[in-house]
Amino acid sequence: MKILGFGCAAAFALAVAAVPALAADEEPCGKGLVCANAPETVVKAIQDAGFKASLSKSESTGNPMITSAASGYDFRVYFYECEDGKNCASLHFSTSFADDGKNTPELANLWNRERRFSQMAVDEDGSLALTYDVTTYGGLTQRNFADVVDWWQTMLGALNAFFREQGHIE
Repeated sequence: MKILGFGCAAAFALAVAAVPALAADEEPCGKGLVCANAPETVVKAIQDAGFKASLSKSESTGNPMITSAASGYDFRVYFYECEDGKNCASLHFSTSFADDGKNTPELANLWNRERRFSQMAVDEDGSLALTYDVTTYGGLTQRNFADVVDWWQTMLGALNAFFREQGHIE
């Protein structure tokens, strides 16, 4: 299974970013909280969970974006509900895989029926994406965000077994 270079995820991010922001978070991030409107708190919390995290900006939206990896998969964290790249209110964890001819809606539906929190979908170009959305409006405690990252890592860790069970990889 080949991991996509995030082109499809970026296209998806651009499409979603074109929707007007519903609830930008303009309140300051409270002390000790993790907030999408304070991207450095998200980077630090991911690093505190034991992962590398690099902050940059999405070329398609100008919003903050974090690049990281867990359970053998590269992933990105996109920031949503932003105003001009600031005051973001939610996060979108995402990893995607190139079309290998085995990415089907049935495969994604099976994942979605059996798993909580994450969503799997097949894009128009046949790529497969696994995503996890989290709102941070008002801030998350360090403990709560550590749990968010742990759930994401757990979902990524379940991918290999799922793909093998479905004959998706050898």
